[in-house]
Amino acid sequence: MKNRIINISVACMWKACLFSGLLFLFACEEQKRVIEPFVPSGNRVVLLEEFTGKACTHCPKGSREIENLLTLFPNNLVAVSIHAGPFADPASNPTYGPNDLRAPQAQDLFTLLGPVLFYPTGSVNRVPVSGDMQLTLNQWASAISAILDEEPAIELSIENEYNDASRELQVTVSGIGKYSVSGDLRLSVMLVESNIVDFQSDIEAGGLVTDYVHKHVLRDMLTPANGTSILSSIATGQTFSQSFTKTIPPEWNADNMEIIAFVTNTQGTTFPVLQATSVHLAD
Repeated sequence: MKNRIINISVACMWKACLFSGLLFLFACEEQKRVIEPFVPSGNRVVLLEEFTGKACTHCPKGSREIENLLTLFPNNLVAVSIHAGPFADPASNPTYGPNDLRAPQAQDLFTLLGPVLFYPTGSVNRVPVSGDMQLTLNQWASAISAILDEEPAIELSIENEYNDASRELQVTVSGIGKYSVSGDLRLSVMLVESNIVDFQSDIEAGGLVTDYVHKHVLRDMLTPANGTSILSSIATGQTFSQSFTKTIPPEWNADNMEIIAFVTNTQGTTFPVLQATSVHLAD
């Protein structure tokens, strides 16, 4: 009887060791898993326009989601944070410092892409989802994914030259038709700056943050808010080019800036983005 008990105990110990080894093996395999960025079949680049403000306590959630999305879609997403609306007005929100992060075109974009009824909010390629142009941050990823495999009607490129001494920027945006499209084709060019240290209300950080790092802030546009008309149609292989100049203000850090260009197709009350692209300003 004693030997039988010993044999049973040994068997149990062997099974326990085997089970523990399997758990260890699977645990090791689990640690090796890596979340890979999404790789679409085409070369579509999607535009995300977020509305935000320094006095908006929930807006940093949107900013953090943008960084997640830029990691998930590293080559197929450009993003801009537009300080606009009641939470972005320094006169109405003196607690958050005197610096005005609103671009001259901010209110026009606020009206064009509105109504903006909640924050944080954003438009993906200026395409409504279930009738709503403004989407919650939880809708952004799916809206981007739904567009990525569509072939862009236009390919875009940006050539830029920046003189550090004079701070003069020269930008040329060129495009070529990938297939025929008719409508009011409009080119928009934005200048955005990241790593701006300023005040921000942040509920997840416990309230007022005096050294918050703002990213992708719209500083100015080289075109009107709704773009500048370039063509009434484009055929396959047809090209266009438009040039702009801008003197960068001394308070802006050119090394932290990007140029974003995109083409929209206005037909009645719709104006979806056909393609977008971006480059670093000072490269």
